[in-house]
Amino acid sequence: MKRMLTKMLVICVMIAAVTVAHATNYVKNVVVLNEGHYDYANQVQTVPVTIGSYDPITHVYGVFDTIFNARFATCVVVDTNFIYAAADSFLIKYDRFTHARLFTQTVQGIRKIAVWGNELLVSRGQYLVDYPSYFQVYDKIGLGFVYELDSTVGPRYASEGIVVDNNVAYIAINNAFHFGQDVGMIGKINLTTHAYIGNIDLGVNGIDPENIVFDGSIVYTVNNRDYSTGSVSAYNIATTGITTADLGTSSGCGASVLATAYIYYQVAGDTKLARFSTTTLTNVDTLNINKTVYGMVHDPVNGLIYAGETDYITSGTVFIYNLMGIAQDSFVVGVAPGNLAMDIRSNTGINTINNTMNIAIHPNPAGETVVCEFVGMNTSEIITLIITDVLGTEVMNVKGTAGTLHNININTLAKGVYGVSIITTKGIVTTKLVKE
Repeated sequence: MKRMLTKMLVICVMIAAVTVAHATNYVKNVVVLNEGHYDYANQVQTVPVTIGSYDPITHVYGVFDTIFNARFATCVVVDTNFIYAAADSFLIKYDRFTHARLFTQTVQGIRKIAVWGNELLVSRGQYLVDYPSYFQVYDKIGLGFVYELDSTVGPRYASEGIVVDNNVAYIAINNAFHFGQDVGMIGKINLTTHAYIGNIDLGVNGIDPENIVFDGSIVYTVNNRDYSTGSVSAYNIATTGITTADLGTSSGCGASVLATAYIYYQVAGDTKLARFSTTTLTNVDTLNINKTVYGMVHDPVNGLIYAGETDYITSGTVFIYNLMGIAQDSFVVGVAPGNLAMDIRSNTGINTINNTMNIAIHPNPAGETVVCEFVGMNTSEIITLIITDVLGTEVMNVKGTAGTLHNININTLAKGVYGVSIITTKGIVTTKLVKE
């Protein structure tokens, strides 16, 4: 009977791998960085900053870390095996698969993050604070400081988003924390030589670039100008030409995102989404979503937009829309979900692993002990086995090798259905486990 169960489980795992082999990418999680609430009048954190993930398959959202002593949050990025978050004066690194916090670095005034090779590019800015540098670079592995561009030779003002094209970084410079002294520039940085190439002046109609996005050939900035209206500037990397189009809005933009050939944006305080064509550089139409959006991210795999809504004090919800603004679903998160990122993965690597070795867990359903078998694997192969509950919360994490990790005591687990992730150096195999 034991051999039959093992054989059946091995077959199931391998069939699952073959089934998904045809799909190139899939959305594993949507990572949400919630700003929380800080009472500036009394200088008290009433709701802490949190970071969590939403599984679009199970429709379950769960918090995986609470970031204390941070008044707000400004950016989250998913990259290869890790997640990076910016919260107040902290740069934090998480394991992409286990969501464990790995490193924390203090970076005063950190705003946005971008990845280039083994480096993290960081912009800086803070209310009424002048820094000697508004662009810094940190080691992606251990978050150690690498270098910075002094404000006398690099960006001179508070900066926001960063996009990268090959070995050149483009950074939005707005000086937005000195109200009434806003500027409108894109800074160019040679990441290979650590040299500041110079500023691209966006002109009087491109003041205060609040967001910067890149479609592979053109860098776009969404500009708040003087908050009485907004604009979009397009910088053509090949020709170095700049075109700025007035959005004709009654105020600046509250949130914006690039999706396919459109920039979706919302006028601050409005309840509609407008679509701006990057092809014609004109407004196309307006989508009535009846929500005031705080932050957005595009899901390119499924053609969706995730948009965070909040009252900034007690609640936060992320709504899911198709590209025509029709609501598909929603889920409750923490207060002020202003920063979201897509955890998009490929099935190719997992399929390769399962074609060369058999991984089995049995019995299933299980009582007090579950047995792991790694047929055909090198006994010294490092293995991590993670068990999560239906909310996606990690309830067990066991490390070992293929030669030692066999009998796992699950006596402390309550009865129910659990997710099991078996992580090797080559990839991940996932399955379900029933505890009876």
